Amino acid sequence: MEKRVTVFAILATLALQSPDTGAVLYHAWCAACHGRDARGTPAASVRTTVPPADLASCAASTPEPAARWRGVVTRGGAAYGLSLDMPAFGEAATPQQIAWVVRYVKSLCDDDDWPEGELNFPRGFLVEKAFPENELVLVNHGREQNYIFERRFGARFQIEAEARTAFDGAPNSFDGVSLAGKLDVWHSPQALAITTLGLEAMPPLGRQARWEVEPFLAFGWSPHEVVTFQGQILGTWEEQEGIAGFEYRLGVAKELGRVVPMVEAGWVVPRQGDRALSLYPQMWIQLSRLGHVAGSIGAELPAVGPEPRHPRLIAFLLWDFGDAGLFKGW
Repeated sequence: MEKRVTVFAILATLALQSPDTGAVLYHAWCAACHGRDARGTPAASVRTTVPPADLASCAASTPEPAARWRGVVTRGGAAYGLSLDMPAFGEAATPQQIAWVVRYVKSLCDDDDWPEGELNFPRGFLVEKAFPENELVLVNHGREQNYIFERRFGARFQIEAEARTAFDGAPNSFDGVSLAGKLDVWHSPQALAITTLGLEAMPPLGRQARWEVEPFLAFGWSPHEVVTFQGQILGTWEEQEGIAGFEYRLGVAKELGRVVPMVEAGWVVPRQGDRALSLYPQMWIQLSRLGHVAGSIGAELPAVGPEPRHPRLIAFLLWDFGDAGLFKGW
């Protein structure tokens, strides 16, 4: 291992001090395992315990932010619960050189349709996430439960299937199901903003008595990476009733390492009846070192609306299965 570190140090010293050296450094440090074309095909002389990642794939290189990539290169795979085959370059290279390598690898995806991982903001309880994801989410909201499966297709599209239960003493605990699709219609890595259009449909199953359809617009924005705003506007159409009303949701969050405090507000404006405003203070927590398993805990606090309305505890667990297996990355 000492010999390997010495070789890395020599190569780092000889590398030209220019952003153009990202490719040079990649071929010196990474190509033996990940392949000269970054497709994950190691050289014949290299043996690894797990197949090296395909770094040239847009599906592999875009979902995570560059900071996560720099961390893996700097600290090695073991620091993130990944393979020991991935060495740490932190003592053999400067932070600038590591940044150049990561920039080069991420540039191998030359399709701008894929939003960058910097737009993959932490999930809130109320606002629909704008970034297309591969996630399993288990939600508990008072006595109600949601079981959510999200699957990404290509660069911009995602489908979602959800089942709901409610153990509140009523005879039928099966609340219903919903199917949804959403499309990333605009994103900007420079503005750190993303906008999604979606449609969710709920058939008459379980406690759901009639068809209900909800078109929505969702967005995320992190100005100067100081705070993150996420919002959603949705309408509700009910079978035989037509447009039932609208709902406006807004959340603000601040990332503090592995924890993200956030507050969301939901303003329900029905076509008929009383309006209702609720606040949702919560704490998002990164559970795995890789960041692909996370949880959140908080509460729904009624602020304005018909009585009686009582505070309810909320919590969820999520697994981003697109990043790694459930038992990896710890």
